[in-house]
Amino acid sequence: MKRRQFLGSAATTILGACVLPHATAQTAVKDGPRYRLALGQWSFHRAFRGEAGVARRDPLEFPTIAGELGFSGVDYSGHLLAEHHTSPIHLAELNRRASNAGVSNVVILVDLSDPLGAADTAARKANVEKYRPWLAAAATLGCTGIRVNPIAEGNRPAGEQARLLADGLARLVEFSAPLNLDVMIENHGEGLRTDGAWLASVAKRVAHPRCGTLPDFGNFQKNRTTGEFHDRYTGVAAMLPLAKAVCAKSHDFDANGNECYSDYGRLLNLVADSGFRGWIEVEYEGPGGSPRTLSATRSPEQPLGEREGTLATKRLLEKLLGADLSRKG
Repeated sequence: MKRRQFLGSAATTILGACVLPHATAQTAVKDGPRYRLALGQWSFHRAFRGEAGVARRDPLEFPTIAGELGFSGVDYSGHLLAEHHTSPIHLAELNRRASNAGVSNVVILVDLSDPLGAADTAARKANVEKYRPWLAAAATLGCTGIRVNPIAEGNRPAGEQARLLADGLARLVEFSAPLNLDVMIENHGEGLRTDGAWLASVAKRVAHPRCGTLPDFGNFQKNRTTGEFHDRYTGVAAMLPLAKAVCAKSHDFDANGNECYSDYGRLLNLVADSGFRGWIEVEYEGPGGSPRTLSATRSPEQPLGEREGTLATKRLLEKLLGADLSRKG
């Protein structure tokens, strides 16, 4: 009870200093069509970081950019929010810009590397505490929840890692539930952390309606050194029954506008067949990065910039999802 009271007090302090957007992400999907598209902030990480050869953009512009590109929502990157997630002024400005752009704040993708599944109980509790400010920020922004990294103690059997991670997640949900926020685990990293069936088993262990998954179309590295992958279609299918959102990751496109490494038609059929209803995030990773398996029938065209790659992903989703989307762009 003390932990709940403390977090509630922290969230109230930040909420009192900020103006919430005109529509929260929770109501946006419930009252709208089956799917809505959110733009992942990481799609423009090169511009927001001011990397060489890319025109620098202020991360505060992100909601405005999303609205201009025809998205209904935005997913924030914890890396790009950085320390600003504890700033009432910064969060209030994001709310103002999201409201002006007509977009809903959906998820904060928190990228802490502290294992929620640490073997030591005290360390596990301490790592859970580190997410509390992020939950307060998500509540301030009117998000549906946060994404957390599914990190457990390594070099232990899969079942033991699942038990430890589920315990950490259950403790975190004690904080998120009173704020009406979900805690989502995404296939992110390598090894067990990208095994869809294992991630689904962890969420099932928690057995709480506020704990679920966030299947990513592209993160299925089993072993980066050897170049092994889990099967992405099997992994996405396993995670979908517990999905709180879906991430449509993309890298390269062929001359027909198809993503070269993921069969979007097959993946979106899995999404539809699962009964999922909610937000689909566009995350254009860009060319390069982790090794991937190139489709035998698709060859990449010229590498796309961040804006062009984002729009190519959006167009492909709109083509395949059709009337299930609320906006055309």
